Amino acid sequence: MTGRTTPQVPRITRDEWNEQFGSGRWDYLAEGPEQARYAAICARIRTARAASVLDVGCGAGVLRDHLGDDFSGRYLGIDWSHTVLAKRIRRRDEWLLCADASRLPLRGSFDTVVLSEVLYYLDEPLSAIARMLDLVAPGGQLLISLYQPSADRHPDWHSLIADLDRDVRAMGDTAHQLVTGHSRRNWLLHVITREEQR
Repeated sequence: MTGRTTPQVPRITRDEWNEQFGSGRWDYLAEGPEQARYAAICARIRTARAASVLDVGCGAGVLRDHLGDDFSGRYLGIDWSHTVLAKRIRRRDEWLLCADASRLPLRGSFDTVVLSEVLYYLDEPLSAIARMLDLVAPGGQLLISLYQPSADRHPDWHSLIADLDRDVRAMGDTAHQLVTGHSRRNWLLHVITREEQR
């Protein structure tokens, strides 16, 4: 996002992430107001009948928990914080990897790749999207969730996320939906589908 004057999210070091996860700073992501976002993402995964999911920035694995026991596919959760991953009690067919989202050591492909509330924290979000699309199987989908903060209460975040939203749409999202949770929290869920190979 070069050439823009939009304020950037403060960069957080790995030690700071570990400290925040260790202190419970992000525990609210498993609570009520966030449920609508997870429900919308899970609905997209189920509708696509995804047999494999890559969850980049998985944190405590809340998305995997929302998929529930009826999800029998392969799940790989990636997070930069080893503290949060060490707390996770893994399920069957669940793998966890501590890695930097901008330099994932992965090959192969996944039916669904999820970037939920992650793009704001990456140095080069558009490059990350391109890299994630490379990991989507033909006919698969990349799901990108962006929080929609109030412009009055959070003008800097609102401006940053509006720019990201425009950039994602320009990359060819095939669908997007506004997800509204209680407490008036809103998210925009973008879907970018990778074309089938011919």
